[in-house]
Amino acid sequence: MKDKEMWNGSFNGKESSLHQLAPYVGKLKSGMVNSLITHFTKQRDCVCDPFSGSGVVGLESVLLGRRAKANDLSRYAVCVTKGKLSAPPKLDEALDNTEKLIKFVQKHWGEQDLRHVSPWVRNFFHPRTLKETLAAFEYCRRRTNHFLAACLCGILHHQRPGFLSYPASHMVPDLRSTLFPQDKCPDRCEYRALGERLIKKVERAYRRACIQQPWSHADYDVTRRDSRFLAWKEESVDLILTSPPYYGALDYARDNRLRLWFLGQRDWHDLDRRLTADDVVYEQRMRKCLKEMYRLLKPRKHCVLIVGEVQRNGKTRDTGTVLVSIASAVTQNGFELECTLEDEIPDIRRSRRGTKTTKTEKILVLTKTR
Repeated sequence: MKDKEMWNGSFNGKESSLHQLAPYVGKLKSGMVNSLITHFTKQRDCVCDPFSGSGVVGLESVLLGRRAKANDLSRYAVCVTKGKLSAPPKLDEALDNTEKLIKFVQKHWGEQDLRHVSPWVRNFFHPRTLKETLAAFEYCRRRTNHFLAACLCGILHHQRPGFLSYPASHMVPDLRSTLFPQDKCPDRCEYRALGERLIKKVERAYRRACIQQPWSHADYDVTRRDSRFLAWKEESVDLILTSPPYYGALDYARDNRLRLWFLGQRDWHDLDRRLTADDVVYEQRMRKCLKEMYRLLKPRKHCVLIVGEVQRNGKTRDTGTVLVSIASAVTQNGFELECTLEDEIPDIRRSRRGTKTTKTEKILVLTKTR
């Protein structure tokens, strides 16, 4: 691998529409992931992503006939990843499951008690829409239906009519009450029926699903653990492909706080403290993470890290240089840097947290030498 020509250009109109199941700040480029998996693995190889985020690596792996192991500490990341990997192979089956959910909602929405809902959550929805949404997530929990839960997360908030909330931003849950005040825009704050919107969301997910050879539950494993302590067996994977967190550059939980609330994570502040490491603990945590990746990877196989520098408070942190140094030290030179590529980060994926941010990211290819 000498350059990034293999994934040049936009993949938005070519990637599986399952990648667009729900929004995620920091989502990897599917074309890049597809190219890296194709280059470094063969059929039935096992690809591991310890920081799965929106599940791009997991989905591309099974679409390419590989097996996938994915992990993340965020309930939302795990929901989206499992949602993509557990999507029914055909639209008809997905719609049948959706109709069952809708019947459950029609029967049980009136039983939902809004007094138990946090006031800041109630502010986003018409009362009946909120009750239907609560009932829908309850159905997903009872049936362990990650695909429909991810679809619900995908239509939870936005200013468009096809979404469930009052007018709000899409990526990060902020109400747009100044732009659309309720007294001047009453039509935007009316009841929004969940059923019709969910059906359209599911149909959009299958516009270009690209499921040519369906996979089974045996082909993937998704866990919700601290990446320093993964559950998989030693030397069990053929490729590690992941994007570790940057130096405190993203507020992963804050940006997804409304979706996390419906998934059972009531205290997003606690999750953000665990997900977003500051300068003091970042390197300490990554030492353990990289050592764990080394443990899982088979000898002479590759670990590909997609990272970027962070410009914050007048300082520049080159995450790639830091991680390469740590990887070499904790494995006693068992990880060797084979090459480094650079790629442009689209605006929608750039980190915002107190930063001017970088426009490029690095693809670090490490080889396990023994």
